[in-house]
Amino acid sequence: MLRKLLHSLTIIGNILFSLGLIACYLSVYVSPADFWFPSVVGLLYPFFLIGNLAYLVYWILRWRWFFVVPLFAISVGANHLNSFVQLPFGKSEKVNDVDLRVMSYNVNLFKLHAWSKSKPTHNEIINYIKKNKFDVVCFQEFYVTNSKFSEKLAKEKLGMYSHIHYILQRKESGYGMAIFSKYPIVDEGEILFENSFNSGIYVDIKVNNDTIRIYNNHLQSLRLKERNFNFLLKSEFRNESNKVNELKDILSRLHNAFDKRARQVDKLANHMENCKYPIILCGDFNDSPVSYTYKTLTANLNDSYKEAGVGLVYTYAGLWPAYRIDYILHSRNFETKRFYSPRINYSDHYPVVAEYKLTSR
Repeated sequence: MLRKLLHSLTIIGNILFSLGLIACYLSVYVSPADFWFPSVVGLLYPFFLIGNLAYLVYWILRWRWFFVVPLFAISVGANHLNSFVQLPFGKSEKVNDVDLRVMSYNVNLFKLHAWSKSKPTHNEIINYIKKNKFDVVCFQEFYVTNSKFSEKLAKEKLGMYSHIHYILQRKESGYGMAIFSKYPIVDEGEILFENSFNSGIYVDIKVNNDTIRIYNNHLQSLRLKERNFNFLLKSEFRNESNKVNELKDILSRLHNAFDKRARQVDKLANHMENCKYPIILCGDFNDSPVSYTYKTLTANLNDSYKEAGVGLVYTYAGLWPAYRIDYILHSRNFETKRFYSPRINYSDHYPVVAEYKLTSR
């Protein structure tokens, strides 16, 4: 009797996990600006995927036909799976013949902010860029302060053309976005996001006889506080807190972030539709590859990681989210020859790097 009950519960659990995984796939088609909760389901994709893989192994070892249920759930979303994991077959580690080397990096204000417990990292980051001779560098959370690291000093040390846009600027400091380019900048602009400390910028650069547009974006973050993580991760904190109020606070933050990000993504996508040049889109999207954000921005752009990346890549150095939230996408005029994410500890993010061959004008 107990054996039958456990078998029934296993089947029910498998069905629920498989339905949850399929719900993750469907969530990318719903704009959070219309209905935000499916985006929460999308964040649980790794959890549902691992659950289905465990059930698949279980049924195969038991030699039961029910293995087709988790196998089906995993297979129908194979395109999502290869956004998280890439096999190394046919991908080169070293490429010499490239037209453009691009790095995108959320530098966490170069750790120059007053509350940072670590020493500033601007010198290390600049040295890394110069050593690796990147052609284009996109910074999110770019920060300068006259007392330690001024805009003038940043330009002098990098020795590149630049476009800097400050979202918040004071007399002695500035916070915002920056693009540095080895190639001349022939046009530039901003994509302003309403009621947000996030924004987008772009430049048109002249590479030999070609004009290429570089977008650099920092989309809305969840803005979860330390107490939110303590509530989610620490049982002793949950026991001492008002659970209803804590859950309401977390859900409110999620709702606000998903709604704002969806509107920002739509605005960015509309802007790119009117661009007549080949596009490279860099940025901290603050969203997973199973999301409305990713689906919308890859509708007309290719993911450099999927073309040339290897293994499981995560770009946030903190505990969560443990997947890619930083991306470099490109129009079909380019072929990604190499993609990687260096494990350098100068920020709470890891940079992402892509090397391209321009295949069509």
